Amino acid sequence: MQQEHLPKDKDPTEIQQWGWTLREFITENFWYLLAILLLLGLFFYARYRWRVRHERNNKN
Repeated sequence: MQQEHLPKDKDPTEIQQWGWTLREFITENFWYLLAILLLLGLFFYARYRWRVRHERNNKN
């Protein structure tokens, strides 16, 4: 999809193409990304502990 305000003879920069850079996205949404990582960590830890507890109960 070609944008009309960009020159046709050269490719757009990342900012021109997307409106933001990856660095800006991470810095502006740092706390949200950290919260998502924390929730994922808790989820996988709970899954791991459930599996360990379940395997231990089935051995007896």
